[in-house]
Amino acid sequence: MQTGAAAHGRWGSPTARTASAHRSSMSEFDYDAFTQQLKVKLAEDKTPKPSRTLHLEFAGDPFDPLTAVNIRHIRAAVRAYAAERAAAQKPLLKIETHRVSSFLIPGYCSMPDDWTETNASYVARPGARDERDVIERAHKVGLLREGWTKEALSKRIHGNSTKAHRLVAFVGALRGAAAAEKCVDALQTGHFAEGRAPSDPALLDAAAVAGGTSKFVVRRFLQTRELEKEVAQMADAVDRKVARDKLPALFVDGALAVAGPHFEKDAVLAALRACPEPTGARAFPPPRRDSSKQRKHEPLDVPVPPGVTH
Repeated sequence: MQTGAAAHGRWGSPTARTASAHRSSMSEFDYDAFTQQLKVKLAEDKTPKPSRTLHLEFAGDPFDPLTAVNIRHIRAAVRAYAAERAAAQKPLLKIETHRVSSFLIPGYCSMPDDWTETNASYVARPGARDERDVIERAHKVGLLREGWTKEALSKRIHGNSTKAHRLVAFVGALRGAAAAEKCVDALQTGHFAEGRAPSDPALLDAAAVAGGTSKFVVRRFLQTRELEKEVAQMADAVDRKVARDKLPALFVDGALAVAGPHFEKDAVLAALRACPEPTGARAFPPPRRDSSKQRKHEPLDVPVPPGVTH
C-alpha cells in the first residue's frame, strides 16, 4: 500500500490539479463569441419598451363611408401623438385601435346572406347616411387614390354584413388589432371602390388574406355560427352608449372621447393628449371565441379493423 507521500508525488497536489484544469478550460474559452453575445444582450436590454397600452375603440359600421373616412383621421392623430411624445422624450406608449361592431341599418342583419340591394334603394331607407359631401371628405384623407369616386359609390351593392363583422372579430382575436385593421381596409376597398357586397365570398377571402389569415380557415369559420352572438351583443352595447346619429364614435381609455359622423384629426389628437397616463381600460370587452360553437372535425366513415378498440 502506498504511503500518503508516495500518492502525493504520483498524482500531484489537489491544488495543482485544479489549477491545471482551470488553465485548460480557459485556453478553450472563446472570448470573441462571448464578447459578441454580451454586446447583443446589452443592446437588447437598452431597447426601450412600451410602458403601457392605450386602447382606442372605434365604434361604427365599416360599410358606412364616414366610418371609413374617420378612421384615417384617427390614424393621422395617433401618428402625430406618437411623434409628440417622442420629441418630449416621454415613455413609449403602445396604442391599439380596436374595431367595435355597429350596424348603421340594423335590419340588414336579419336578411339572408345572399340578399343584396342597390345603392339607390339603400339611400332611400330611413337611417341611411347622407352622402352628399362624402367625396369631398374622402379626398381630404386620400381615399380618392384608393379608387373612391362618385360613380363608384353610387354603384356599390349593399347587403347583410354580419359575416364581415364576424370576420373582423375573428382576425382580431387570432392575429391582433393591427391585422384586423388590414382586414377592414380590404373590405372597404372592395365595397367602396369596387362596389362589392359585404357578403361577397371573394371579398371575404381577400380580406382574410389581407389580415394574415388563411382564406380556407376563414371559410371554415364562417360556416359555423361562431362569434355571431358576440357581434350582435357588441352592436347592442354600442346602441346603449351612443345614439345612432352620433356614430361613428371613438372611445379612449374606456371613455367616450369623440362622437358624431364628422370629426377631424385635431379632435382625436386633443382626446389623446387628455389621457397622458392611460389605465388600459376598455369600454367594450373583446369578443371571446366560444369553443362550443367551433366546428368539430367529423369522424371518417371508415370501418374499424377487427381487434382494434378506441
